[in-house]
Amino acid sequence: MKSETNKESKYPMTYEEFEKRVIELFLASTDSPHDLEGKKYLLNEYGDDIIRGEYKMACYYYDDLKSPDNEFTDEGLLMQPVRILEMI
Repeated sequence: MKSETNKESKYPMTYEEFEKRVIELFLASTDSPHDLEGKKYLLNEYGDDIIRGEYKMACYYYDDLKSPDNEFTDEGLLMQPVRILEMI
């Protein structure tokens, strides 16, 4: 799905779409209600800054012709922004 804004129109996802998918993937690996609470707290406290920074990096690498163009796939999201959130 392409973004409607001029600035993001060349990227496969808008920031909002990127954020939503990263959160879905991050929460999908939850094993228990306690773990879910912890992850939601982490997203509430740090998620926006981390996800926004990861979106900027994904856009940067998407523009780089030497980069493998998987930044906006589930595989790419799991390898970078979701992994970063898991490490916190």
